[in-house]
Amino acid sequence: MSTDDPAASSPSFVAAGDDDALRLPDSADLLKALRFWPRDGKITLGDERMVLVHLGALVALRGELVAALGVDRARAVLTHMGYVSGHRDGEHARKIRSAASYFERFAAGPQLHALEGMVSVTPLEVQFDLESGRFRGEFAWRNSAEVEAHLADGKGHAAEPVCWMMVGYASGYTSLFMGRPVIFRELACRACGARHCRIFGAPLGDAVPPPEFAFLTRTRPGTPHSPVPAAATHPAEPAAASSSDDDEPDVVGTGLRPTWSLLARVAATSLPVLLVGEPGVGKRHLARAVHARSRRDGPLIALRAGGLRPDELAAAIDRAARGSLLLADIDDASPDLQARLLHALDQPGPHAPRWLTTARGDAARLRPELRHRLGVFPVHVPPLRERREDIVPLLHRCLHAQAAALARPLARVSERAIRDLLDHDYPGNVSELWALIARAAVLVDPGECIERGHLFGEHERGGTRLALDHRGALQPEPGEPEALPESAPDELVDALLDHPLALDSLEQALIRRAVERAGGNLSAAARMLGLTRPQLAYRHRKG
Repeated sequence: MSTDDPAASSPSFVAAGDDDALRLPDSADLLKALRFWPRDGKITLGDERMVLVHLGALVALRGELVAALGVDRARAVLTHMGYVSGHRDGEHARKIRSAASYFERFAAGPQLHALEGMVSVTPLEVQFDLESGRFRGEFAWRNSAEVEAHLADGKGHAAEPVCWMMVGYASGYTSLFMGRPVIFRELACRACGARHCRIFGAPLGDAVPPPEFAFLTRTRPGTPHSPVPAAATHPAEPAAASSSDDDEPDVVGTGLRPTWSLLARVAATSLPVLLVGEPGVGKRHLARAVHARSRRDGPLIALRAGGLRPDELAAAIDRAARGSLLLADIDDASPDLQARLLHALDQPGPHAPRWLTTARGDAARLRPELRHRLGVFPVHVPPLRERREDIVPLLHRCLHAQAAALARPLARVSERAIRDLLDHDYPGNVSELWALIARAAVLVDPGECIERGHLFGEHERGGTRLALDHRGALQPEPGEPEALPESAPDELVDALLDHPLALDSLEQALIRRAVERAGGNLSAAARMLGLTRPQLAYRHRKG
């Protein structure tokens, strides 16, 4: 008996053996989130950047770690690495399957592990109760990448199981799902002569973690490297946004994490910060986040350097006492203003403001001594085209803001429009994306999807993005079919008219062939034919 209703007050699940309830769901939703960007040199899964690594590189890494650290320490390092990966995938699964059943949410972990090329997973027994924290899981592993790496190293049968990263992954993913530490161990391993690998997991409870999981006792709770503390709400639910000082500002996405990591380090100091980047990348938002994290008593005063008069500068310095003074586009500062800035910097007082500046370029037009004073801590903010993994999260944030501003229901965006947004180069960066969505939210009728025409107009086409087809091969993602030009060869039309084929039969033949070519994927087949998925599904059933 299983209770697996997301609305249930005590979500639980119990199944074992050949129970159909253990059958993994369709992974099309996960495949859709995997994107390849050849032009940008990136692979993304949702908003996480991924990499393809040769198995031979894994063999070399494993061998070097064992030689340098010994077997026990090498195992701990690789287990920790797998744990972090599982934790990250757990965060992605919570977003993509937020409306699915609890088992389907949990099953995303084994499915993502397979999608990433690590192992094929078959559930043998799964029991969990999110309220009580009870968990019991047993799984069979086939085609383990770590077993293959071990055997490729020419070491023959192992004395102990070798799937260290994969055990860490299962533990990290399940710990996030359950909201408390769950530890897996490998009961059988093909590297040791077993027919296939088999793992078993249960909550750690009050026990001391095994040596390879010692990192759980020395890291700060709540990070991807440690168990997730038990929560009052269901752990499988997406966590609400926190207001702690450790949170990233709203403008930050996956692609800006390295930038924010630098700013978070300098925020609590009094050092001047220079943010360099193209217009519209979010420099002023980041400057405000630095001020908020600095815990200074005074306000943040923001001014544009271009056209700023010396008397206005003096007044702004007084207003920003004990706070921060943000001078945007400092590379537009006049020579006179630059001289006044140097004078102000030479006379620091006990209530002097903290200096924050932004520049579009490298601030080469500033006097060298001023550039050195204001650029003590320069930070580059990358353009949106170099962090495309942030586009979809920013898109959803813009949609929610526009829905609130217009007092309308949240607008949906078609897959075609999302593809074009992902392929656009954004010379105006985040500001341009925001403007595109604001325009589209006004143009789209209530209840309709935002299409490419609402965003760009009908004549702009995006670039090429690669996606996986039903056979697992990379192909250019199908776009919209071209309209048949008026100058189409008469021979094509004549050939169709020469065959005694009714229009209904021709339509069904086209639909059947499109569905076959798309491997049964109705959405892809609909794109080939210029139809929506519901239109295709209706005509396909009618035939």
